Amino acid sequence: MKMNKAVAAAAAGMIAFGAMFSVSAAGIGFVNSNALLQAHPKMQKAQLDMRTAAQKAEESFKSRSAGKTDQEKQQIATELQKEMDQKERAAMQPILSDIMKAIQQVRQEKGLDIILEQGAVVDGGVDVTSAVAQKLAK
Repeated sequence: MKMNKAVAAAAAGMIAFGAMFSVSAAGIGFVNSNALLQAHPKMQKAQLDMRTAAQKAEESFKSRSAGKTDQEKQQIATELQKEMDQKERAAMQPILSDIMKAIQQVRQEKGLDIILEQGAVVDGGVDVTSAVAQKLAK
């Protein structure tokens, strides 16, 4: 009798664990961040702005480094690189923020527990990249 209760309890535990696991597995989504970046409506302008800024920085370096020592050239290059990094962060921050908001909205709408980067998923999960891209297009 005690053996049957133990077996029944173990079976009930395994069933509960299995149900819990399948519920949590159903709550995993994933996105392709690169595709979302490219799909963002402001991305082309940001890329164009960065190419233009890079050309201006290169021209600035050429004019400012003429006749300078290698150490002075390195200082100028470092200064220009810092400026480029700031411009890139300023251009990308609103885009990344929009993508995160869209991911959060899709996660809530689809009742998912978590959304991962596509490369982190080996098997399973739900690809929500297109749903997030649709949110970004609006």
